[in-house]
Amino acid sequence: MTNSSREPDTPTQSSRHGGRSSVQQELAGSWREGSVNQPRHNPESHSQNSVNTTSNLQARYGDRLSPKEWEREEYRCKLVEELHRGGPGEEIKFPSLMDELGLGDKYLAYLNETTGSFDQLANEVSSVCSVVSTRDHQKSRASLAEKDYVEGFKHVLDKLSTFSPNGLPPDHLPTRYAYMDCQNKALEPSNLKPDLVFSLVDTTVSHMKDVHLILEAKGHMERDTAYEKHLGQLADYALKLKTVQPMRKFVPVLFLYGYQLDLVVFTHGGYYFTCIGTTLYEDENERGIFDIMARNTLRDLWFILILPLCEFGHIINSLSMPRSAQLNTTTTPGSLVPLPTSRGSDLQGIKRINRKVHITGRCTYLFRASYEGKEVVFKLTWLRTNRLPEGAVYKVLEDGNVPNLPTIFASGILVKDFCGHRLEYLVIEYCGESIVDHIRNMRKNGAFASEVADMIKTCTRSVIHTLAAALRSNVLHRDVLPGNITTDGTRVFVIDWGCAKLTALPSAGQAADMLSRWGFDSSGVVRKESEKDPFTGTQMYMSIPTLFKISKRSIFNEIESLFYVVLDSLSDRIRDGRSEDALGFALYNESNLAMVRIGILGDDQRYLSNFGVGLIGPSELKNILDAMRKFLFFEGDLYIGGQLQDFYERKVDSSVATRFMNQATLNLLTETLAQQHAAQSMPSSPVDSTTLDPSTMAINSQPDPPRWQIPPTAIAASSGEGSGLVNRPLLSHADDSFELVMPVFGTATTSLNRGSLERPINEQATSSASLSGPAVSIAEQSNPAAPTGGAGGLAPSDVLSRKRNPDEKMDDDSTEEPSNKRRH
Repeated sequence: MTNSSREPDTPTQSSRHGGRSSVQQELAGSWREGSVNQPRHNPESHSQNSVNTTSNLQARYGDRLSPKEWEREEYRCKLVEELHRGGPGEEIKFPSLMDELGLGDKYLAYLNETTGSFDQLANEVSSVCSVVSTRDHQKSRASLAEKDYVEGFKHVLDKLSTFSPNGLPPDHLPTRYAYMDCQNKALEPSNLKPDLVFSLVDTTVSHMKDVHLILEAKGHMERDTAYEKHLGQLADYALKLKTVQPMRKFVPVLFLYGYQLDLVVFTHGGYYFTCIGTTLYEDENERGIFDIMARNTLRDLWFILILPLCEFGHIINSLSMPRSAQLNTTTTPGSLVPLPTSRGSDLQGIKRINRKVHITGRCTYLFRASYEGKEVVFKLTWLRTNRLPEGAVYKVLEDGNVPNLPTIFASGILVKDFCGHRLEYLVIEYCGESIVDHIRNMRKNGAFASEVADMIKTCTRSVIHTLAAALRSNVLHRDVLPGNITTDGTRVFVIDWGCAKLTALPSAGQAADMLSRWGFDSSGVVRKESEKDPFTGTQMYMSIPTLFKISKRSIFNEIESLFYVVLDSLSDRIRDGRSEDALGFALYNESNLAMVRIGILGDDQRYLSNFGVGLIGPSELKNILDAMRKFLFFEGDLYIGGQLQDFYERKVDSSVATRFMNQATLNLLTETLAQQHAAQSMPSSPVDSTTLDPSTMAINSQPDPPRWQIPPTAIAASSGEGSGLVNRPLLSHADDSFELVMPVFGTATTSLNRGSLERPINEQATSSASLSGPAVSIAEQSNPAAPTGGAGGLAPSDVLSRKRNPDEKMDDDSTEEPSNKRRH
């Protein structure tokens, strides 16, 4: 992002501001360019520093932090890293920021109405600030404590609360908000202690959900230092507000470091920061300059304090989601209006469903509700405007008669474009509980093993048929996980198509519908969504190629994810509310998990136990699992797990497919794959070759960099007694350690344990292999040019040696640069 303090406004902004009088131009902030107290700031500086913040914690704090404080600081460092994946924050002048937030016209009108109104107030505040800044034995700015700056700012707010500028009616007084000092009061649910919080008048603030605006104060320091040290804390506040207040468009935080007051605005795509001005000065010699600066500071501060909720940070004029609301679906964009009482055709009994929220990127809020007498899920999703809307995907699937989908009662957008993101809404049929929870509850409640087997068989066949039918409509789901396969006890549903991609351009009618209803230009949708292939999904259930960031997706990735979902439903890895991960579900980083699964799935005898699956009863169930494993990881009798580190075109094995899918599904799948392959192989295809989805293409114009593979010579050499890929287990273990036998390395083995899994592969102990050349380690066999760390392409040194959240979804939407992904 650019530093707008050193560059002129865009042509649009210049023409918009250029018509002002000289007084208005000065009021609009031109004084900041040459002010002696205006700090110069390079946004790249704190961004670059923050990339390595985690590794610098020890150097910064040493042993001064308690374990709890260390955990908090480490968490905030990770927030900053996530925040900067899309680039550094953008420094922007206050008028330009108001334009970005959709308040430019209102701000210009405000300037015209209040010209000259703040001169006397600035003089009054100067006297107050002089007393605060010079009390206690003439303290210098550098020696003033945070509480001194907070105290001075409170005096400024007290002056503002009784101020009525010329030209504005009394109802513009900033009495809609009241501030509260929370320096010694922790707010639920996270025990945070912001210095000041602003809330609606007559509101008792005890929870973050009651807070509209936060002010955090620090001692006097340079601007780069202030952001390097404290951006994580500001982001922490923003994320907490964003989590508990789903009606947020953005989160503003006032940042007072010494005498300098900044406004930091956190959006779904990153953050902006602007200098509002200064509120303190050190000696009387600064009085004249301060009066000019204070006038502008007070003017801009007063402006944001008089804005209603629905204009400054919120979608509606409420801090929380209402219990009842009227949903207007007849306009684009639609609207959501809180209602004091319920009415028959409105959303009623709205109740939040907990779901993790990220500081940037795709953000989804879920609610249980009643709509037109039906039990529904109300879904709100913030997404980049150039990404495929979920409602549009459901329309494509509906046109293709794809089965096992929920009924969509209403869909549309509430916010068409805010800082490059739109807010989409869906009112969806309630589809029961996840399939994993359902099967676990069956087992817990004493269901017969045959009943569990029947349920898994039904679920597997239904889901695969849905995925195959979706592929016929040129749609891949890309996020098959337990929560997205549900059942109400009678039907199985495949839901949450928000991460889906189109493998071919939509029809003319579908494209027109996307443009008119969603404002979405679908001309580049295939290329755009294909770019996100390596970074979309939930790590725990990703296929091996996706964990290795292979930039091509196919339906085999979907079926492999379903295979892990079925294993998870039968696993005993969750006990007494604690996660006791089996080896196949122990997520430390993506590359290590993929390598371990390659080893596990080559072992005929132990692969189930390594996924935490014990005795599973009927042989029919074992046959289903064995058939899925053979379908996904074998060609004939040859194990192809190692080949999946690079793009490898898996083929449909009809001889085993019918053991876990219907014949009709198999026919549909093979016909669809054949048709897509033929269409993409035609040199005279009317579709631009740059838009083709590579997931089913046999020939790649630009293949992924090679990783280690099993050469045919190695396969042939290993086919002897006791060393064959099928006969010889790829995994042997004792207690908590095991040996991973890589056929590519001849007779070499690698000893790993759970501790070593916490380190990226190229940091683990490796052993050499005797091939037709010098000894090669596992790290050397990996592609040195490709990122091998776990966190979505970060270098291994950037990956924390810690266990990952098993249900963490890769946020495929947080940046336009795939190389910076960690992977919601």
